[in-house]
Amino acid sequence: MRRTLAITLCAGMLGACDQIPPTAQTEHEASVPTGWTVVPAGTANLNAVSGVSEDAIWVVGDGGVIGRWNGTGLTWEKSGTKANLRGVFALSAQDAYAVGDAGTILQRAASGVWQQVGAHLTRQVLSGVWANSTRVVAVGCNGPVVLGGAAPYQVLTNTFAENLFGVTGIPGGAVTAVGALGLVLSITGTTITRTPIPSFTKLLTGATGTGPTNTYYVGQEGTVFRVDATGINLVPGCPPSALRSVSTAGATAWTVGWDGTICKISGANVTSYPYTDARWFNGVYAASATSLWVVGASGTLLHGLPRLLPQGDP
Repeated sequence: MRRTLAITLCAGMLGACDQIPPTAQTEHEASVPTGWTVVPAGTANLNAVSGVSEDAIWVVGDGGVIGRWNGTGLTWEKSGTKANLRGVFALSAQDAYAVGDAGTILQRAASGVWQQVGAHLTRQVLSGVWANSTRVVAVGCNGPVVLGGAAPYQVLTNTFAENLFGVTGIPGGAVTAVGALGLVLSITGTTITRTPIPSFTKLLTGATGTGPTNTYYVGQEGTVFRVDATGINLVPGCPPSALRSVSTAGATAWTVGWDGTICKISGANVTSYPYTDARWFNGVYAASATSLWVVGASGTLLHGLPRLLPQGDP
């Protein structure tokens, strides 16, 4: 019963674990509110975004799509695959990793060439990736945890075989993966342990962290958790939609999700910025306190900063 529930949530919410591409939505540039710029990015669903600065940002999507923003424009890079790409992590201005369907793991060299690494270790959908200079961790549906980097790639033994959607880490510290049924896993070396969240069984889809007191998990029904010295604490206030991704700029976190949801968390203050149409947002990267990049269905790529309209404004 527990396995059936996890698979149902995964397929119904995200459409990734059974390799069903998400339903495309038609976007209308005329409805873009003040503060945002639409960057033309084709029509493929964009599923994730990551960067290290305003001049080095990657987006990935269905059909092996990879785009790189260099500060002035978006250029398309050859991924060498047609697999739907679900996650991306920028390690430096030239180095990045992307993951996707059928166990796909891609590494970008400084030359701009993407190549497959860790091939044939798993056929599961990989939905999230995190890396530093010595290790790469990819996670996905039905619980695979792939570890690589300085050592040869391997699949770690994971007894918590639920769908995993997000992964984050702190250089020199543990790596954390989140997923179905409120799963939070800590990966230290090759050991995987679970950190339970009492009485919480909802889907967690995204995670980000820059330090022990600046880590966030997001998920189903507007769920946001912040990790601090007191533990994992629920942060109420975001709309009850499916949150897909979270990114931090300093002490402020931004999360996005379905139905055009954009939410800002700054300390105890939570602000929701409703979009003017129900766009399906899949990923967010906070380049700075005043610069967000958001990706979503049907080639949605937005750059800017949301603002609250005064009461009565259209």
